[in-house]
Amino acid sequence: MRNRLRRSAWQAIGGAALAVVVVSSSGSPEVHPQLASSVQSMKQEASALTQRIAALNSQVQSISAHYAAVEGQIRQLQGKESTVEATIAQKRRLLKKLHGEIVAEAVSLFAQAGTDSQVLSVLQDNPNASALAQEDITTASSTQEQAVNAYQAVQQQLTNQESQLRADQSQQASLLSLLSTQEAKAQSAQQQASTELSGVNSQIQQMVAAQLAAEEQARQAQIEAQQIAAEQAAAARQAAAQQAAAAAQQAAAQSQGSGASPQQQGSGASPQQQAPTPVAPSPAAVAPSGYANPLRAIGNLQVERVDQGVDYNGYGPIYAIGDGVVLSTFNGGWPGGTFIAYRLTNGPAAGSVVYAAEDINVDVSVGQSVTPNTVLGTLYNGPDGIETGWADGSALGETMAMSYGQFYGSNTTAFGYNFSQLLASLGAPGGVLQNSPTGSLPGGWPQW
Repeated sequence: MRNRLRRSAWQAIGGAALAVVVVSSSGSPEVHPQLASSVQSMKQEASALTQRIAALNSQVQSISAHYAAVEGQIRQLQGKESTVEATIAQKRRLLKKLHGEIVAEAVSLFAQAGTDSQVLSVLQDNPNASALAQEDITTASSTQEQAVNAYQAVQQQLTNQESQLRADQSQQASLLSLLSTQEAKAQSAQQQASTELSGVNSQIQQMVAAQLAAEEQARQAQIEAQQIAAEQAAAARQAAAQQAAAAAQQAAAQSQGSGASPQQQGSGASPQQQAPTPVAPSPAAVAPSGYANPLRAIGNLQVERVDQGVDYNGYGPIYAIGDGVVLSTFNGGWPGGTFIAYRLTNGPAAGSVVYAAEDINVDVSVGQSVTPNTVLGTLYNGPDGIETGWADGSALGETMAMSYGQFYGSNTTAFGYNFSQLLASLGAPGGVLQNSPTGSLPGGWPQW
């Protein structure tokens, strides 16, 4: 069938990508590159801000951990300083006691040396005794001085330790202050980045909303333009058909006026050269299944291939197969825009959905009940003909063959072959197979 590849490609597009569209003068949607580029730029900026916030969050956590570690070190230093101060105080008391004892002992020794009779007698009998006494006193004084020096050395050492501890504490306090400042700055930068990200996300949402609104507006405009074009084309074809019929009648009248016999007229022109004669509607011959041939009144019916459904060409009314309710009459993804879908309510296929699409002027409306005697529309012998078969009721505009992944452009599908068998059982000519049918039918699907 002509334009079938184009149609299947259109159906495969689905909802692949969000596009920013505007309506051109011809009514077809076009991508607006600047708006699409802006959205992409905003998304990239949002991604960069998100990464920046994550990095700042890691930085804040690292600073907080360092801050806690420094606080722990300061507490340890404070405890150590208290211990050192207590040691210093204890040493001072001990040295003070030792100092007092040494002084008292020296004074006592000196006093005894100066008043004791034995000492004096020793000094009188032995001229060197006074020198020995003086040596003892000097020794005592020297011992006292060493004790004092030791005291002063210990005191200086402890003082140095205390000073070092206080210097370490001061350094840790300075580091703590620096870390606190860095943490505050990182948190401020994180808050600023979060605010910027919120603003960018808001702009993206607004731009996407504008995209969707523009796309919907363009789609509606395109649908309206296709409907108008289809109506105009149908009107032009109908006018041409009427003119052809009038010309045929005039030629027939002239032929009769010239005295030619019917046999002579028949031998002078072939059926293909004569203008088509409209076929009058006819009552349905209902089969035992409750269905009737929907193509029974099509003039110059031409059988074409079986693909998603069955393809035909010709002119005249097309009927409903059985009782049902109309679900849709238009879909922009099909040539000509016509896609009549109705759900059967009787017979073996009750609940299934039948479609008739392409070059048809629609005579029914959505929600209308139909019977085998209801004319769905008029086939006008256009460039695409018609296609009829099983539709997917859950996705109007899609065929069962497409939904089950059986159709890839021009092949015969299991659903198309099944519908061709149904038409043949009702007296219509079946379609032409292109290959062994692709795919299989669901369990319980009616056979014909």
